[in-house]
Amino acid sequence: MSNLISRYHRRALYSVTLLLTIFIVAHAVVGQRRVKRLTDPHPQPAVQAILNAFDKYPLVALGEAHRNQQVHDFIISLVRNPDFPQKVNDIVVEFGSARYQDVMDRYTLGETVPAVELRRVWRDTVNILVWDAPVYEGFFKTVRAVNQNLPRGKRLRVLLADPPFDWSNIHSKEEWEHIAETRDDHAAKVIEKEVLAKKHRALLIFGSAHVIRDKAFDAYGRNRKPDRKPTLAELLEQRYPGASLLIWAHMPGWMTRELDPRLMSWPKPSLALLKGTWIGAAYVGEHSRSPKLEELADAFLYVGPIESLTESKPAPEIYSDADYLRQLLRRNEIQGGFNTSELERLRKRSLEEKREKPQ
Repeated sequence: MSNLISRYHRRALYSVTLLLTIFIVAHAVVGQRRVKRLTDPHPQPAVQAILNAFDKYPLVALGEAHRNQQVHDFIISLVRNPDFPQKVNDIVVEFGSARYQDVMDRYTLGETVPAVELRRVWRDTVNILVWDAPVYEGFFKTVRAVNQNLPRGKRLRVLLADPPFDWSNIHSKEEWEHIAETRDDHAAKVIEKEVLAKKHRALLIFGSAHVIRDKAFDAYGRNRKPDRKPTLAELLEQRYPGASLLIWAHMPGWMTRELDPRLMSWPKPSLALLKGTWIGAAYVGEHSRSPKLEELADAFLYVGPIESLTESKPAPEIYSDADYLRQLLRRNEIQGGFNTSELERLRKRSLEEKREKPQ
């Protein structure tokens, strides 16, 4: 009897061992398949990659870190490429008030526009100060210059997507916030009316927060407002599925800086698709609290390692204009004062520059 029991135990142990072995091997195979799915990205020269993207997408959205010099250097090289006007009709930008669309149209078509009138395009926007950096005016100048060498039917149009309003009619933070909350919805309507309804193709240049799938954060326990409004990218995808390619530009402020050692061999600038790659699987913040890159965007623009990126800064003499400075101080107070320290620094720097200039 004891021999029978012993044989039974041995068979049971053998069966359990066999099952465990099968499970471990199967798990390892599945794990290997998962690893294999994370392929290497294929970085391509960024200008040509974006031009090629317009063969598939009517909208290519580039998310910028505001004032990033290298991203704007890339944008200029893209717009100056001879093939760009053959692929693109419009460029839609965050950094201009739709109230002055006629001013921008006249300017980019080569008409004479007084500087004081042109500056209102980027100064009378919902956000103050940020667009005073020279890269933004430089962008408009580039489009104007490119258009001078194009036949009229091929000239690029810059569409200003910030809501049209008059700062002199804004007197409270609530009034300003009401306008600010309409920004993405207004931009979507501009794109729908002026680009998609006309069967055009457009490059969109917005801060990265506007052209990502922000809802991806919802699954990671991030504290969200119950009435969170969809981003521009989400609005466009709801209304026009598959019409947009969303590009995340490598930028400071995210854990993606940890990717730099693996990106050192990439050409600058380069573009790579994210889906199914190790870079697409990279988290933008703490793993338990943030999505992966491929959940937020479709492609990754590399313009150099984070430590090499620089900021375009406004010229201090801008704030020697007492009238403009007064406007900024008033607007800052309405917004809640979160630009106070920068305004004070700029004011002092402007005064110092003025003192140092020979009389």
